[in-house]
Amino acid sequence: MLRQVIKQHLLTLLDDYRDLNSSSTTVQSIPSAVEFSKQVSRGYPCVYKAYKTIKDDDGNALVSTDSSLLESPAFTWTKQDLVNLVEDKVEVAVTPDGRADDLASINGHEGPVFLAPATLEMTIAELLNCLESSTPNPSDFMSRTPAVYYLQSQNSNLTTTPLASVLKHVPRNFPFAEPVLSDPEAINIWIGDSRSVTSTHRDPYENLYLVLKGSKTFTLYPPVDEITLPTVSVRTGKYNFDKSTSSFSTSLDESETPDDPPTRIPWIALDPSRLREQLIAEHPMYEHSSPRVVTVREGEILYLPSGWYHHVRQECGTWHEDGSPAPCIAVNYWYDMEYDGEKYVMRQLIGRLVQEMREEDGLNATQVVETNMSRTE
Repeated sequence: MLRQVIKQHLLTLLDDYRDLNSSSTTVQSIPSAVEFSKQVSRGYPCVYKAYKTIKDDDGNALVSTDSSLLESPAFTWTKQDLVNLVEDKVEVAVTPDGRADDLASINGHEGPVFLAPATLEMTIAELLNCLESSTPNPSDFMSRTPAVYYLQSQNSNLTTTPLASVLKHVPRNFPFAEPVLSDPEAINIWIGDSRSVTSTHRDPYENLYLVLKGSKTFTLYPPVDEITLPTVSVRTGKYNFDKSTSSFSTSLDESETPDDPPTRIPWIALDPSRLREQLIAEHPMYEHSSPRVVTVREGEILYLPSGWYHHVRQECGTWHEDGSPAPCIAVNYWYDMEYDGEKYVMRQLIGRLVQEMREEDGLNATQVVETNMSRTE
């Protein structure tokens, strides 16, 4: 009886949220600090147009940058520019299907497993060549090598790794964000092709996401949608990659001691790129979800509030100098979220109430809240 009462209140919360908030994500010009402060206070995503590419009378590519942003060389990168910036090898994720940090099936294991990617050390030139080989004919490339490469390290790679030399070519912060969010805690660059996909999750950071090449398509869910997103308790493991044979294997994470149970985490078992009717048939509560799909294109910045669930796909772009295929390149800025006020504690309350609804799954409420606040794209 109590569970039904909780469920009804959570569904009413969804209805109230939809009644008071738009289902679309707007594209706006670069805001002032005051305007951005209001957006953060609302806790609602939007897209800001940072710059646009134009051509002069001779057909040469020029960049028109919003006056509130400093000119940044990354806006007009050539492939060689990027190669010249980073001489040392960097860590690159490698998977057989482009789904790192996602659920997958393992032969001999019942149910899905959360698999982290294998990693390789390679130069930017090597990475770009691999990604270039996959475009524009990915199927042919896949027949020769099954590996999907994605520079997706989330350790503030533009400040803590050999990629730090790239930081001088991108904005260190944004004039409208610094007075509101202070300095970013982490700045990461992401380089990959259209086969790389980020699974549905949420982050405990305010996120500004600048696309430099290609586009990113985000499927967004507000924090109140938590009850509609199916969550499963899964074992964890990782991919292993044999570079000499271009073959993959998988291994499960083991417990620290023989007396401890194997490591399990809760993860959202949802791919919103599938037909909504299919998802509802498998997960009836998904009928009450309210996803927003937004494509962030070259020269645009997505403001993604902390706590919003998101799934990410991407498309490749072109190099300005000759129009040849370029990978999708983006830089994201993570800022500490605010824990004072009511936003954070309200999300925690929703998480606990949702856990009451999922009591039969055997998940711990604290695990659900903390694990779904994952530090990925």
